[in-house]
Amino acid sequence: MDVDQSLIEQGVTIVGVIQDEQFKSKQKNSVLLVEEVKTIEFIIDGKKDNNQYQNTSLKQSLIDLNYNVIHCVSNSALLSKQCLQHLPDILIINTNEPSAEILKEISNINKLTPLPVLVFATQETPSLIKSSIQAGVSAYIVNDIQPSRLNSLITVACERFKEHQLLVQELQRTKNQLADRKIVERAKGYIMQQRKMTEQEAFTLLRKMAMNNGQTLAEVSNNIITVFTH
Repeated sequence: MDVDQSLIEQGVTIVGVIQDEQFKSKQKNSVLLVEEVKTIEFIIDGKKDNNQYQNTSLKQSLIDLNYNVIHCVSNSALLSKQCLQHLPDILIINTNEPSAEILKEISNINKLTPLPVLVFATQETPSLIKSSIQAGVSAYIVNDIQPSRLNSLITVACERFKEHQLLVQELQRTKNQLADRKIVERAKGYIMQQRKMTEQEAFTLLRKMAMNNGQTLAEVSNNIITVFTH
């Protein structure tokens, strides 16, 4: 693979180098674009091109890459509501510096309708990047970029988002399993006490009840707990 200089040299916080032609969007992924004060500046052949700077917008570059920009807003107010309304595949925010309001909106989005979030900014501090990642930002890109790398940046952010979601889902499954186990143990305790059964006998009874009722062990256990506690 022909690798350019590391994306870090372009001010990219999340690094990943992917050939653009390989990952060009075959389907039109929908993008909700937020462009606040700053205008993105592209680097052409290692330097800013005035004509390109005047004529190229982030929105147009996304359209050229076959992304469907479904909505473009000028501020982040009620951004979570915009995401619920338009249900985009990707959220891109172009700003000088993500404000506390932006990060709050991103955090709300991450809870309601999680999706890959890219932030293009001119300001970079460790605390700001940390706050952005904690809010749910998948990629924080600083300063100027090459238009040819835009698709790679989006692809890397999407892949990072997918990996994070898998971790979140696995963590939630583990929490659910632990909670279910506690419920089953509690129900076994009630059965053992009321029917003078051993632990194995109580568990066998729970399993039989679950099979007969087409329920999970946790559901049956929860019903038993409700009976004994009300």
